Amino acid sequence: MKKTKGLSLSALFAVFLLIAFCLGASAVSAPEKTGTLKAVTESKSALITWDAVPGADGYRIYLFKDGSNIGYKTLKKPSHEFSNLKADSEYSVKVRAFALSGKEKLFGKYSDILTFRTKLSTPEGLKAKKATSSSLLMTWNAVKGAEKYYIYLAPRGSSEYKKIAEAKTTTYTVRELDGKNGYKIRIRAVGKGNYSRMTAVAAFYTVPKRPTSLKTQSQTPSAVRLTWEQVKPSDGYRVYAAETKDGKLRLIGTVKKPAFVYSKGKSETVYYFAVRAIIKTENQSIYGEISNRVRGKTGKFTASLSKNTVRKGEYIDTVLKGAASPKLSSSDTSVIKVENGRLHAVGTGSAVVTVKSGNSTVRFSVNVNPPIFNYMSCVYDVTKERMIFGNRMNDRCYPASITKLITALVALKYMSVDSTIVVGNELNMVEPLSSRCGIYQGEKFRLGDLLYGLLLPSGGDAAYTIAVNCARKVSGNPNMGYVAAKNYFAGLMNKYMKSIGATGTNCVNPHGYPVSGHYSTVHDLLLVAQRVLKNKTLSKVTSTYGKYITALTGRGRYWSTTNGLIIPGGSRYNPCSHGMKTGTVNDNYTGIISAATNSKHTVITIVIGCESYGARYDATQKLYNYYL
Repeated sequence: MKKTKGLSLSALFAVFLLIAFCLGASAVSAPEKTGTLKAVTESKSALITWDAVPGADGYRIYLFKDGSNIGYKTLKKPSHEFSNLKADSEYSVKVRAFALSGKEKLFGKYSDILTFRTKLSTPEGLKAKKATSSSLLMTWNAVKGAEKYYIYLAPRGSSEYKKIAEAKTTTYTVRELDGKNGYKIRIRAVGKGNYSRMTAVAAFYTVPKRPTSLKTQSQTPSAVRLTWEQVKPSDGYRVYAAETKDGKLRLIGTVKKPAFVYSKGKSETVYYFAVRAIIKTENQSIYGEISNRVRGKTGKFTASLSKNTVRKGEYIDTVLKGAASPKLSSSDTSVIKVENGRLHAVGTGSAVVTVKSGNSTVRFSVNVNPPIFNYMSCVYDVTKERMIFGNRMNDRCYPASITKLITALVALKYMSVDSTIVVGNELNMVEPLSSRCGIYQGEKFRLGDLLYGLLLPSGGDAAYTIAVNCARKVSGNPNMGYVAAKNYFAGLMNKYMKSIGATGTNCVNPHGYPVSGHYSTVHDLLLVAQRVLKNKTLSKVTSTYGKYITALTGRGRYWSTTNGLIIPGGSRYNPCSHGMKTGTVNDNYTGIISAATNSKHTVITIVIGCESYGARYDATQKLYNYYL
């Protein structure tokens, strides 16, 4: 009995385990029915979504067409996108969820069938077939299933599209445009209850208007000037020419403004011209209609010289009619040189001058006689801003006291006329034979007053005092020794001269006392004289023949000029002269810079290297007589 009872308990336990296992297995059940299917369609795809099913481990979606199952997908998420579909076609889908029981899928019920239709194909090939200044003819490829097309327009730069028309064909002309900034156009195909996406943005421009009022005017033997009415909007113009009325037009230039000079023609020859406007976009140029052709004729070339017989050193002007950018040349550059488009007689003898404009050429024979004198010299026309005469202008010379003009310019660059100048022991540097204005250590002057002492009696003492005071101010060292200050100021002088283009000058001292290494050229001194004449303070000082000055410390004195040309009643006086400065190395080497004005013009004259005091005045008077 005990053995039988034991066997019964074991059997009961096995039965219990089997029941528990079966109950555990039956805990995994099929998911609920999938619901709320939705479709977002394109022309060749559809995104299907549905509500997630609680307890589902995945989903299976089935695709149908014309009632036939054409495939299914097993998914983990409640969405799927079908691709490679046909445009404007009807499809159906249904979905059911499943739960996993071991390796087995327990499927729920099928969802309701969702039927959707893909969109029409997006129109392709959108382009502007023809454009005018106010319209665009648009074309595109037909879309299968489309009954009509919507046209949308937005100004370039705007994102607000406006539906402007419906077209039943694949062409449409957009009218009443102004072409200022271009346009963006998009197309959409529309069918029975269906439509396509809009095309990608296509930017188009109307063409510029046809230029009008084209006129021509002969300019030179090789040039014709064209003008026309400005075209708006446009970014420029292309200009064309032909040799005959009906000949082939060739491009001769591109301009931004409504004017052009054709400069490569033949003398007295007829050409026919036309113009078209351009609008430029980021990646293309849009050309308008070509204008009517107009007739134009090149001019007749004439040329002459202001002089055919000149003196060495003189400049010769060419008088031209009908010449654009003429080219000058000389048969003998040792006699006649071409300098900055002008002729300069640099030697004696004869030379042939050639003037060429386009295809026209004129030749002249020029005779050059010996100069008035052979001093380093020049005459510069301030009014016309051109050289009249120049001889040995780049030869190195001793500027002597003319140096004081440089000293004055440098001082006024760094100091005001009201600056206080203190006279110190720099007077110890004044050379024994140097000219003086008679100032004393401890005196104080306004800079504007001491300039009279510097430039009228040509005071070497004033030069040193101004130089030392200026050097101490610019360097920021009020205790700088007078020798170091003199050298520092000489550096400022050289820096200034280089800044005005005077590269043939080197200054060692502020007064011009002849020492080794102190030199200049007539070319450089002319640059100095031009700036003195433009400086109101220095122009006034150098044109004054006498001035009574009182020092800030109280003592007064009268300073008179060394320039005999501006002293009334003097034997050298010239009423046209008004400055500037004399310079004397010794009795056999003198010079002078002067300025003079008559009813026609103002000139600057320079003469350096004269053999006496009187010679410099005689030479200047000769220059006045010839060139003033």
